[in-house]
Amino acid sequence: MVLPSFPNVDLFSAGVNALNGAVVAQNRSHNRGYTAAGILIMGFLGGIGGGVSRDVLLNQIPSPLKDWRYFVVCTLMGLLGMAIYHFIPATEEKFHTRLREYLKSFSLPWFAILGSHKALDAGLGFWGAILVGLIATTAGGVVIDLFSRLTPVVVRADNQHATTAVLAAAVYAVLALHFKNSNAFFPITLISVAVAFTFRVMAVREHWGSIMPYCPPGPDDPEVLPPVAPPPA
Repeated sequence: MVLPSFPNVDLFSAGVNALNGAVVAQNRSHNRGYTAAGILIMGFLGGIGGGVSRDVLLNQIPSPLKDWRYFVVCTLMGLLGMAIYHFIPATEEKFHTRLREYLKSFSLPWFAILGSHKALDAGLGFWGAILVGLIATTAGGVVIDLFSRLTPVVVRADNQHATTAVLAAAVYAVLALHFKNSNAFFPITLISVAVAFTFRVMAVREHWGSIMPYCPPGPDDPEVLPPVAPPPA
């Protein structure tokens, strides 16, 4: 099966995730006194982390190494993330919380779908597409969390972070395999994004089944993180 190339979608996904990375890096939970250059680096890592991990898994040269536009787009989106925090007062916690959640909900499906897309193109099949989509989606966030000395969110109780990635990758893989002889791949992408984005937004708003810790940390543990608070209504 030969799938069409999505270079502009890949670039768009990197930009959205770079914006999300820069915003997250300035969040109170992640901010470790980063310089302006540090925030841009965090945004860049968030933007390309998933794509690089995906391409390495598929034995391909990472796209950011072949196309200078990734650096430009990620830098510009990082600057936009800095501007948001500079011009919106830090006291507007309600706005910042909603912005982070909506950015995460919107950015999650894209890398999952692209990971699923490239895995199918490489002949890995349905389950391989889901696994690559999940890794591609979470890798950038893992890098940002580790830089910020935090346990990655993918292994902590959260608002359906990994589930959204799996859902997006699975929906895309099912539709792509079903319509593999048609030219409907862009509509399939939009459908997959819409399903995963709606699921994630509803999960955050309705507080759907955040997974509770199997082994809750004790009060003397070096890193005791508060439970994920729902965004203000």
